[in-house]
Amino acid sequence: MKLSLYSDYALRIMIHLAARPERLASIREVSGLYDVSHNHLTKIVQDLGRAGFIQTIRGRNGGIRLGRPAEQIGLGQLIRHTEGSGPLVDCSTCRI
Repeated sequence: MKLSLYSDYALRIMIHLAARPERLASIREVSGLYDVSHNHLTKIVQDLGRAGFIQTIRGRNGGIRLGRPAEQIGLGQLIRHTEGSGPLVDCSTCRI
């Protein structure tokens, strides 16, 4: 299975937020840490926010944080969301 860059960046955001649950993070912070386009991460954060994976707080003292405790966020659930509705593994050539 090969994940898209979109899923890769979504996972990086989620891992960063889970490692620091006590404070808000900024998209700029995550962008600088992983050397990823700020605009690209903004789109991913908006999508994850709409899906309830993260909470976005607007304003001067705003930021992003996990939408629920890390223990309640399944990796499979996140990957299915970011990769879309198609099959995650191409089994057309599987012998099984």
